[in-house]
Amino acid sequence: MKRLFVAGVAFGALMVPALAADMAPAPYYKAPLPAPVYSWTGVYIGVNAGWAGSSDNTITNTGTDNGPGGLGSALALGLIPSSVGLSHSGFIGGGQIGYNWQVSPAWVLGVEADFDGLSGTNGSFTSAFPGTPAIVPMSSTFSHELDTLGTLRGRLGFLSSPNWLWYATGGLAYGETKIGSSWSCPTCAPPGNPTASSSNTSVGWTLGGGVEWKFAAAWSVKVEYLYVDLGSQSDTIGYTYAPFTSSMTSTVNERDNIVRVGLNYKIW
Repeated sequence: MKRLFVAGVAFGALMVPALAADMAPAPYYKAPLPAPVYSWTGVYIGVNAGWAGSSDNTITNTGTDNGPGGLGSALALGLIPSSVGLSHSGFIGGGQIGYNWQVSPAWVLGVEADFDGLSGTNGSFTSAFPGTPAIVPMSSTFSHELDTLGTLRGRLGFLSSPNWLWYATGGLAYGETKIGSSWSCPTCAPPGNPTASSSNTSVGWTLGGGVEWKFAAAWSVKVEYLYVDLGSQSDTIGYTYAPFTSSMTSTVNERDNIVRVGLNYKIW
């Protein structure tokens, strides 16, 4: 009996390695790599491009006379329009520089400055009065343009995930704005053809928001909207018909909508 038991143990010892050799190895599962988490704190530079369009940029005209038959009278009779809606839209593009400070895992503060050039953001309108037996023919032309735009803004952002920043932004805005007006009356006595134009750097404010995605440690892309108000701008033309004088002042409020995309690179 003892010999039988010893023989069984020996046989089992010989069989274990053979059975182990026939068994498949336990499967190995590699844990997925965690998504990279990038810091938003640092200085960045970038480029942007998009669309700029006017928002209710209406030219209003007012006139004064110290005698009959001047520009004020023409406005009162509707021979010159008292208001002209000049909408415009076109391309905007330029660059930006800024700084972000990630104050907590979910919040980012920042400041950004940008400067853009614009193309196609101008408009003009001509009104012609053909004349009647009692009133001579005349015409008037008005123009309006936005050539450049810059902003200096603060940003307050919320991170919906480590790489997605939703932000509100607002601050100073400035731009080169132009307005022009002219009036022509060839058969007036004396003939009238006064013109005026004004070009200056207008200063106002901007407010908007956007979303930015950091797709690499140093790179991010954004989409944003800005509403810009650069205040009012005027020009004045005068017409003298001795011994009287008259004038017409044209005024426009520069308000624009900006939609653009940007690419940023964090330099440190």
